[in-house]
Amino acid sequence: MNTEPERLDPFDDDPLARPPVVLAAAAGRSELDALRLILGEEGIPAVVERRHRADPPDWVLLVAEAAGDDARRTLENRAAVASHIDWDEVDVGTPPDDVRNVLEGADRIRRFNIVVRVAGTLVGLIMLVLCVVAVVATVIT
Repeated sequence: MNTEPERLDPFDDDPLARPPVVLAAAAGRSELDALRLILGEEGIPAVVERRHRADPPDWVLLVAEAAGDDARRTLENRAAVASHIDWDEVDVGTPPDDVRNVLEGADRIRRFNIVVRVAGTLVGLIMLVLCVVAVVATVIT
């Protein structure tokens, strides 16, 4: 007969002491940050961390094991509500002046970027041709 008391696993007595569970994974952080904010609105703490040992490295959304079911249910409810929104019907109003200025300047910035890329390519090609001419001239003389 064994009279020694049964030892408890250190995680058995406190559900918040258990390791966190991975709720979602993505290649980029921004999607998971949006989910973290949704959970934060509902009072469910969550953390976005980089998983370096994965190949390729990715990002994960972690929640406490005790809050895992609530977090999944919250995200499923939000997804269900968002699926019924007709985004073509949503009126976001007029953008603020600073946003409007950025949007109007985007066309000029795009044209400037094209000019710089084309000019850079041409200058690089001209330099390459001049190098080849210099090497050929050196070999001939």
